[in-house]
Amino acid sequence: MQKLSVIILFLIITAGCSQFTNSPTSKAWHNTNAYFNSLIIARENMKEADKQLFATREENYSALMPILLPMDSVKAQAVATNLKEVIEKTSLIAERHSNSRYLSEAYILLGKARLMKGDQINAIEVFKYVNTTTKDETGRHMALIWLMRSYTEQKDFETALKVSEVIRTLDLNKANTRDFYLTKAYLHQRRGEFATSAAIAEEALKLMSKSEQTARVHYAVAQMYDLIDQSGKALPHYLAVAKNRPNYDMEFYSRMNALLGEAVVRRGSTAGVQENFRKMLLDRKNADLKDKIYYTMGNLEAKKENYPKAIEYYNASLRNSTGNAAQNAYTYLELAELHYNKLVRYDLASLYYDSTLTALPKNSPDYERISRRALSLSDFVKYQRVLTLEDSLQRLAAMNPAALDKALEKSIQQKEEEAKKAQELAEQIARKNNNVAVERLSDKDETFKRWELYDPVVIAKNKSDFQQIWGSRPLEDDWRRKDKEAGSISFRVERGVAGNETAPTNGASRQEVAQQKADAAAKELEAKKKELYARIPTSPEKLVASQRKQEEAYYQLGKIYKFQFNETANAIATFKTLLSKFPKTVHEAEVLYLLALSSDNQETSPYRATLLSKFPASTYARQLIRGNVSITSDTESKAQVVYSQAFNLYSNDSYQSALKMAEDGLITYTGTSIEDKFAMLRIILLAKTGQREVYQQALNEFIQGYPSSNLMPKAKELMAVLEKK
Repeated sequence: MQKLSVIILFLIITAGCSQFTNSPTSKAWHNTNAYFNSLIIARENMKEADKQLFATREENYSALMPILLPMDSVKAQAVATNLKEVIEKTSLIAERHSNSRYLSEAYILLGKARLMKGDQINAIEVFKYVNTTTKDETGRHMALIWLMRSYTEQKDFETALKVSEVIRTLDLNKANTRDFYLTKAYLHQRRGEFATSAAIAEEALKLMSKSEQTARVHYAVAQMYDLIDQSGKALPHYLAVAKNRPNYDMEFYSRMNALLGEAVVRRGSTAGVQENFRKMLLDRKNADLKDKIYYTMGNLEAKKENYPKAIEYYNASLRNSTGNAAQNAYTYLELAELHYNKLVRYDLASLYYDSTLTALPKNSPDYERISRRALSLSDFVKYQRVLTLEDSLQRLAAMNPAALDKALEKSIQQKEEEAKKAQELAEQIARKNNNVAVERLSDKDETFKRWELYDPVVIAKNKSDFQQIWGSRPLEDDWRRKDKEAGSISFRVERGVAGNETAPTNGASRQEVAQQKADAAAKELEAKKKELYARIPTSPEKLVASQRKQEEAYYQLGKIYKFQFNETANAIATFKTLLSKFPKTVHEAEVLYLLALSSDNQETSPYRATLLSKFPASTYARQLIRGNVSITSDTESKAQVVYSQAFNLYSNDSYQSALKMAEDGLITYTGTSIEDKFAMLRIILLAKTGQREVYQQALNEFIQGYPSSNLMPKAKELMAVLEKK
């Protein structure tokens, strides 16, 4: 009986401790178990994960610092054990202690762990669940803040903003208010809204205590104010970094940027600031940071619009690099932006952008933009060189034979002298520095050019120049000679060994040896002139080919100006030059269309009128017309009638009449549902009437203008037949 009583008592106590009841005994029991068996362990593991990720982070102080450390699932692998423990322990609370007062905190830790592991979808679901189920207001607010953070990491900025609007109406405690401000500032920073982000982050700083994280936020705010040209607001934040326990690098960069900010704010002489930088260069503690100092000195000169001096300092930064690829990338980027935006030297800008991409991490926020710019500039420079080269070759072709011969000799002599000087300079620098590629600046801040064989910009330029002249050649002796025997002589002359061979056994005199050298040099000169002469468009066929290259180059340059550089004025000027120099260009219809679109008033544009009169049936003319027509059911009915009439004429072999009706219908009924049928009928009729060039152009326009047409397979079939022929 006593044993039965004990069992019954145990069952009553156990039932009273069920997680599905809200009795004081049950809640106390589950609170105790949830806290001591799971929550403390989960908290400590999350704290350790945060601490380790913050301690091992890689900061790039030359780039914009994110207000919060972005979630990186790759880097989170270093704390995978901690995150696994967080997920397991918090899941236990959800499964076994659902009536515990620590449930909302457990779910938030669970969602955060999933977010850090890159599982954004499940993290979002967890935070949504907490928001809709918990009665803990503090926990609900925290879940909403983390929900906003999750959408931000997912780059769903619009939804993140909607969540922030909800949070803004809530009565948050101090900790949640701070986290809300930081997360919202981070969101606006990711959206590129730097003024808004900086203002919100300043509110968050009022609620933060001294720490390295606080120093980071001050640094990020200062950078954003710099980006919007408010150096006066940036300066106090740079100065505040040193007061918030930063690491040495952060303090170093903030001190340099503060000096830079002081110079900009004062708008006077910067000699004193540059002197401070020079003192920093002499400090042995900064021996490995000279590249950063020179980089900042270059930024200061760039802000003063002293671009030659800025370039000197940027080059000094590269010479003093200690292998910091990220710093080199941003130095190259500054050089690229300076040559692109300020000096308008697209050729050099292209090379510097290429160098930037070789050193810039692919996960950098700027990588995609820089990659697009580099590609555009590479094409731009290629077509510019085509114009320059073909123009030069055509001028040579117009010379009389005697003048041409002298011009070729002069060109060859200049190239040889330049090559000789470059070789002597390289050897001099190599001897001086004992084959070390990097020169150090003297205490007087004397800057020298990098040895060309170690300068990636010079190497890239020379490689491009070589391929422009010679094309792709195998790495072998006499690579530039078709005649290997002549090439062998050339090779020896070029290396300075021709004539230094062992004296012939037949006892040749010095005069004979000298004559042999002269003959070899003459052969070398003639061979070089022959190579250059072969590239000159001396025949009508070669001249036409050269002019076609120029025509295509103008067309491509105009499109790059308009669509990639957004430089409308330069695009218009280039297109006008194309029409002026090549009035019968195959691109005339498209160029007229682009010029009409670029006009202030499209309706009265002379280019519109010319396009509609010369190419009324072209896709480009129809594009202009389409914007001014209103299609009704009556218009559609009339279009069907006209099309049927044109098709009947075609069926009865009245090709010319059918073609005239199809072209008129194509113009009159532009925008109707059967516009593509008119266009295809016109193509077929052009083929029947033997107008091959117009037929090919119309077929190309159809493929470009009607990509979703049901008649596209027929158009591609016709194009395949045309290409085969």
